[in-house]
Amino acid sequence: MADDPERLVTDALRAQATSTNAGFVAHVPIADEPPSPMPVWWILGLALLLGLAAGAVAAVITLS
Repeated sequence: MADDPERLVTDALRAQATSTNAGFVAHVPIADEPPSPMPVWWILGLALLLGLAAGAVAAVITLS
């Protein structure tokens, strides 16, 4: 038996690592969430508004 505390911790961790099921993970079921269509419409709407704004700026610069 080792008297050094670090050696005791090292031996305990090594013993635990070899005695557990290392590498095997229990599968946890993940609940499926229905896709939310709202963010898609927000992105498309913002893209449309940005395109209209950019076109308006380009038209003002071109016509002046």
